[in-house]
Amino acid sequence: MKRIIITLTIVAAAAGIVFISIARANLETVMNEIREDTIRVMPIEYVTSFENGEQIKSTYYLPKIKILPTNILYPIKIWRDKLWLLLTRDSCEKSELLMLIADKQMAENDSISASDAVDKLILAWKICPPNRQPIFEAAKAYRQMTQKVRKYSQANEKILEFIESKTSI
Repeated sequence: MKRIIITLTIVAAAAGIVFISIARANLETVMNEIREDTIRVMPIEYVTSFENGEQIKSTYYLPKIKILPTNILYPIKIWRDKLWLLLTRDSCEKSELLMLIADKQMAENDSISASDAVDKLILAWKICPPNRQPIFEAAKAYRQMTQKVRKYSQANEKILEFIESKTSI
């Protein structure tokens, strides 16, 4: 019995080390894709209306989703995202990563993920002022997306409150 416990402990430790190693390597790849602007490929169009009646149509790009919440591996993806955030020390890189995770959750079209995405976007705003312009653009795109589907009402209110509190950048 003692041997089984020791063996299981060693196997679990080895699996943890492999998971962290893969996550770290994947994080470097993702950060390069963020810097090279190749990770966001799904266009979301939104309209900004001004008091003078002018409207500007813009496009925000979300990343392609590979693992949806319905996938059995989705919890591993969530652990990986948390590990990425723990491994990222620079606040602006962490802000960019939070934006990416938020964008992925928003793209998953899941109301719980949408609310989590808004929370991450707000945190990204707080931790890195230089990233505020792209975060604000993401917020406007999220607002457009959340208006379209009723199940997003909670995230919609949260993002509207966020946008209204950030009227100037």
